[in-house]
Amino acid sequence: MPGAHDLLERAALNNAHWCDSVCAAHGRPGEFQPHIWLQHDGSPPFYPDAVTLSAQEGRSQERHIVALAHARPHAVAVKDSFCRLDLAGHGFEILFDADWIALPFPEADRESPAALSCLQMRSDAELQRWEDNWAGTSAPAGSRIFLPGLLSGPDIRFLLLLADGIPIGGGVLSHAAGVTGLSNVFSQGLPAEAVWKGLVTEAARIYPGLPLVGYESGDDLATARRAGFESIGQLRVWLRR
Repeated sequence: MPGAHDLLERAALNNAHWCDSVCAAHGRPGEFQPHIWLQHDGSPPFYPDAVTLSAQEGRSQERHIVALAHARPHAVAVKDSFCRLDLAGHGFEILFDADWIALPFPEADRESPAALSCLQMRSDAELQRWEDNWAGTSAPAGSRIFLPGLLSGPDIRFLLLLADGIPIGGGVLSHAAGVTGLSNVFSQGLPAEAVWKGLVTEAARIYPGLPLVGYESGDDLATARRAGFESIGQLRVWLRR
């Protein structure tokens, strides 16, 4: 089992791989440097253009970020995975802070409601259904973030939880860096904690023996903690408008 710092670095790398997969599905894969992931061609909405991969090499990371910002006329978002950078002097502002979370030994929740079932998205139509439920009414008409190329391999699973056949929540599992990432968790019509526990159960089944990691803030962080997760570090997202 990885130590706390190693688990934090794996969580950051796992998240960068997930971001890269989302971008690659749009035909714009990013670039992995030893201490930072970069997206030179623009990321989809809600996704960063840079993710730091190490708590070290801050000056090198900052140089990459400044060069990226100077080359781009539009907004640039940076996920400072270890909350180590100060980008205010380069025109960035803090968008939000969050906690990295981990569940080192995910297990099936024996208290999950018997009527709760899980559907894995396997087609473009199913993926569209998942995104419609995830986005609710907040997504611009005709705009998609998650494209069918994300369904082509074994390392990404879009999960929709159902109660009596009705969608009540879901999330994404992404396997990389020796851990399983859990992201884009949403709930509707059922207590959020039940959705988290249902997703933990699926993660333990699909990727057995791997720590489960992600990041959350606010009420979602409190819900994740009630579902058994613990905070392992802090991150900060910077935005240059």
